[in-house]
Amino acid sequence: MRFDMQRFSQLDRVIVGAAVVVFVSGLLPWWGYSGPADFYSASVVGWNAGFAAWAGILLLVAAGAYLVARRSEVALPALAVGPAALVAGAATLGLVLIVLRWLTLPRVEGGLAGSIGAKYGLYVALIAAIVEAGAAVVALRASGEPMPWAQRTSK
Repeated sequence: MRFDMQRFSQLDRVIVGAAVVVFVSGLLPWWGYSGPADFYSASVVGWNAGFAAWAGILLLVAAGAYLVARRSEVALPALAVGPAALVAGAATLGLVLIVLRWLTLPRVEGGLAGSIGAKYGLYVALIAAIVEAGAAVVALRASGEPMPWAQRTSK
């Protein structure tokens, strides 16, 4: 393994950087309760916010880690899809899972009783996931790899 930052394109750096931000956001509060006048609050971090949350985080981080391994010339098994398609697919699926978790979080505005809802960690993860998935799709289109669903012709 030979890590060299010069091997990373600008899009690669965006994808890996966003993956790091998603990982860190998993350690931040994703949803919780805020009591009246903020006298009491409790929150749940991303890794504990349910399957869609931690699976989405894991897919986005795995996409960035795979890209680092690929650019560092680590021996990886041959796959049916190209590396750019794999990164774009994992990042996009991770984004979909995080959006799904955000949409299914409980929300209650209780006035004097407090409120339950999304916290800042989820919004950080959502923005980073959008950036990572977008950069991965742009990198896929720029790579010239055939789309995974494209019909392969044998010669």
